Amino acid sequence: MRSVLVFLLLAAVGASLPVSGQTLSIDKVEPPNWWVGMRWDKVQLMIYGENLGGVMASFDDPALRVTAVHTLESSSYAFVDFTVPPDLEPGSYTLRVSGAGGSAEVDYELRARESGEERHQGFGPEDVVYLITPDRFADGNPGNNAVPGLSEQVDRARPGARHGGDLQGLIDHLDYLEDLGITAIWLNPVLENSGRNSYHGYAATDLYQIDARFGSNADYRRFVQEAHARGLKVIFDHVNNHIGINHRWMQDLPAASWINNTADTPRTHYKLAPIDPYADPHAEDMLKSFWFVSRMPDVNQRDPFVATYRIQNTLWWIEYTGLDGIREDTYPYPDQDFLTRWEAVILNEYPDFNIVGEIWEGVPGYLAAYQRGSQLPGAVETNLPTVMDFALMDATRAYITRKGNLKDIYMVIAQDFLYANPDNLLTFLDNHDVTRAIYEAQGHSPRVRQMLALILTTRGIPQILYGTELGMMGGASHVELRADMPGGFPGDTRSVFTDAGRTEEENAMFNFTRGLLRARKNYPALTEGRLVHYAPDWGRDVYSYLRMTEDQTMLILINGHESQRTLDLSEMAWRWPDTITLTDILSGREETITVADGYPIEDLGVRVLEVSW
Repeated sequence: MRSVLVFLLLAAVGASLPVSGQTLSIDKVEPPNWWVGMRWDKVQLMIYGENLGGVMASFDDPALRVTAVHTLESSSYAFVDFTVPPDLEPGSYTLRVSGAGGSAEVDYELRARESGEERHQGFGPEDVVYLITPDRFADGNPGNNAVPGLSEQVDRARPGARHGGDLQGLIDHLDYLEDLGITAIWLNPVLENSGRNSYHGYAATDLYQIDARFGSNADYRRFVQEAHARGLKVIFDHVNNHIGINHRWMQDLPAASWINNTADTPRTHYKLAPIDPYADPHAEDMLKSFWFVSRMPDVNQRDPFVATYRIQNTLWWIEYTGLDGIREDTYPYPDQDFLTRWEAVILNEYPDFNIVGEIWEGVPGYLAAYQRGSQLPGAVETNLPTVMDFALMDATRAYITRKGNLKDIYMVIAQDFLYANPDNLLTFLDNHDVTRAIYEAQGHSPRVRQMLALILTTRGIPQILYGTELGMMGGASHVELRADMPGGFPGDTRSVFTDAGRTEEENAMFNFTRGLLRARKNYPALTEGRLVHYAPDWGRDVYSYLRMTEDQTMLILINGHESQRTLDLSEMAWRWPDTITLTDILSGREETITVADGYPIEDLGVRVLEVSW
C-alpha cells in the first residue's frame, strides 16, 4: 500500500534540484492535494517554478493519466490536467515534469475523503450567525504576532494596525459563544494578507494559506472541528472578485488576461447594471473590471484557467476543513456566468451547503433578482441560495436613528413576494462595514433591543456582529467599529467573556440577547413558523406579528412610541377565543387577558409572547 503523506514534499524535492537560469525547477503546486471520490475528479494543477515553458508531465502510476499540459505567457507556471479514478487507492504519487531545462519530481497526495454528519451542514433560518473580525476578538497565541516575511506586525496602540487576534483565541472562547446561544460563526477572511491595513483580510496574497498571524491551515481546520464539536457551524468569507497587490501573481502574471485593467481604471460601482433594463451594455463590463482600491487587483474570472483555479480553491477549503457555508464578498462585481458555474459546482459536490451573497443595495427588487429561482423580469440567472437583506438593515437603522418608523420595516417585509425564498435572507442590523447599531443610537439601547428582537423573530437567517450582545459602541470609522473584545488580549484589565468582567449594562444586554437566542431553540415557531404581520397605522407606530406552526403560536409586539401604549389586538382576535394566556418568554411572566382589552406595553417596549388558550 502506498504511504499517505500529510504534506507535499516540495522542500525536499527542491533541495535536490540544481538551480540555474536555465534549469527547470518546481517550488509549489496548487491545489496542494486532492481527494479520491470527489465529483470534481478532473483536476488542474498549477505548477510554480522556473523554466516550465513547453513541459511534459506524467505520474508514476498509469492509473493517473495526465490529459493535458498547458503553458501560458510566463514560463514560471505550467498547468497539468489529470483525472482521479473513483477506485484509486489513496496515497502519495510522484508527478514528473520534464522539458528543455531538465526534469523535476514532486510527490502529490490523493487523500481519502472524510465523513461525518457535522461536515458541510449548510445554514438556514434555524441558525443565528455570529460575525467576527478575527484580529479583534482574542489573542490566544502571542507567539504568532510577529511573523518574518509578512508586512505588518501587531501594534494595538494603532487602531488601524493588526491587534493580534487569532484562531487559538477563537478556539479558547468557543464555550462563550455556545453559552450565548449562537449556532454559526462567520469569520472575516483568514487567508494570508501581506500588505498595508491587512487585518481585515480582504486582500489575499496566498489563496491556499491561512495568515500565519492567525495560525496555520491545521489551526483553522482544528477551529472548524472544535466548533462542530459544540454544535456550531462555520461560514467561510470568500472573495472571488479580487486579490491583494502583493500576491505572487502580481510580480509575474501567468498571463495578462488574469487581471482586469489597472489601478487607474475609474471605479464604476454600477451594481444595478446587470438588471437595469435601461443600462448601457458597457456598464456591466465596467462593473466587472475595475479595481476596488489600488491594493486590490481585479481578477478576471472569464479566463478559463482563473475560473478553474478559483473553483478548485473553494472546493479544497470546504473539503479540507468541513466548512458549512460561504459568504461571498462583493457579489455583483465578478463575472456572473462564472459565479453561476462556481455555485453549481459547489452545491453539486455539497448538496446541503449554503452560500450567501453580499449585494449591497437597500432595494428588495434588486436583491431578489440575484436569488436562485427568481422569476423577476431581467433577473440574473444564479445558483445563489441566500442574499444579504440590506433593505431590512436600512429600515431598522433608520428606525434606530429616529429617521424612520416601524411602518418602513413593515413595508420592506411586505415586499417579500419579490423573493424566490424570503426565508433565505440574511438579516442584520450592522456588520463589519457599517457603524454599529448602538453607535447609531448614541448609546441608547431600547430601540436597538427592539430591532435585535425583530431580526431574531421575523423571517430569515439572523446575523449579529461580535460585541452586539454587550452593547459594544465601536466608532464612526471601520477601525473603530471593529473594536477589540475586552479580555481577549494580554494586558486587558477586565474580560467581557465572564459575568464578573462585564458592566451592569453589558450584562443586561448579554442576558437579553441570550434569552432571545435560547428562545429560538425552545420555540420552533420563531424559526420555522408561518409569518403573519399587521401594518402599523398612521399615527400608531406599533408593529405586531405572529409566527405560527400547527401546535405553537408566538406573538411579537413592538411599540415605537416613547410612551406607554395599549396595543390593539382586534385584527387578530378572530383567531382566538375571547380570553387567552400570554407567556413572556424572556421574563417567564404568564397572564390571562381579554383580547378585546388589548395589551399594555411600555414606551419603546418589545414583547415575545407565547399564545395559548
